[in-house]
Amino acid sequence: MKTLFQQSQLPLEQLSKLGIYHHDQLLLNPEEIGALLSGRRTQLISLHHLKGEKFDIERLDARLSLHQDKHNGVELLIHPIYHAPRKHPLLTELEMHGLIQGQKDFIAKSIQIEEGISAMYNIEYDPVTNDFIGYSVPEVQAPDLVNGIMLDAEQKEAFKKGMLIELRDGTRFQHRVTQPKGLLADRKELILSVLVDGGISYLLIKDIQPLNSTSQQLDHHTPAFTKAFADMQGTSLSAIEERNLPQRAFIEPPAYSGIAR
Repeated sequence: MKTLFQQSQLPLEQLSKLGIYHHDQLLLNPEEIGALLSGRRTQLISLHHLKGEKFDIERLDARLSLHQDKHNGVELLIHPIYHAPRKHPLLTELEMHGLIQGQKDFIAKSIQIEEGISAMYNIEYDPVTNDFIGYSVPEVQAPDLVNGIMLDAEQKEAFKKGMLIELRDGTRFQHRVTQPKGLLADRKELILSVLVDGGISYLLIKDIQPLNSTSQQLDHHTPAFTKAFADMQGTSLSAIEERNLPQRAFIEPPAYSGIAR
């Protein structure tokens, strides 16, 4: 799936100063790299010996993300853990309270891009860092299929807006920019696909977080998942079933999230 950033755009000088890029090697696991290139935040990363003109920090735990500036340059953003929630200029106190307390998953706002042109902008709360993340809804890339089941236009639009999607086999999932993998689901694994150049791509997403703190995840080995996995592997369904779906190799997370702020 298309990513918002290419690996060649990574700000290596900034990454090097943080000790994450050393001897031509990026010292991040594939999941963190996938989150960065997708425009999402990484998990918490421990940064050591940070030095600047006015600071000298022995250790800082923070999430990282990429941002494209007005000159189309790419810079690395550091999101530390704040002691108290930071205010968001587009949210009222009541709206911020609702997000912080988990009463709402997101707040949708209409943002004026230029005179006469507006776009939908969603804002979520990141409980890890105690701040808010916003993203442009039109920039979200929705998958064409999940577990081999085609999404209709209404489901794709709902996915972009962060709404809960339920497939005909009962699988439920939703887009979340606060998640490094970009989604929550009631199953730990999903196979997302996009139609490209007359073909189809498959991306296996593993270790997906549940929809909420109290919900339990169901067995992801549904008939639809099993068939999609067989198609992804290019092998027969019976061969996959005989092996009882052994350990899968990691496939880089998809990029269907808008740029986070």
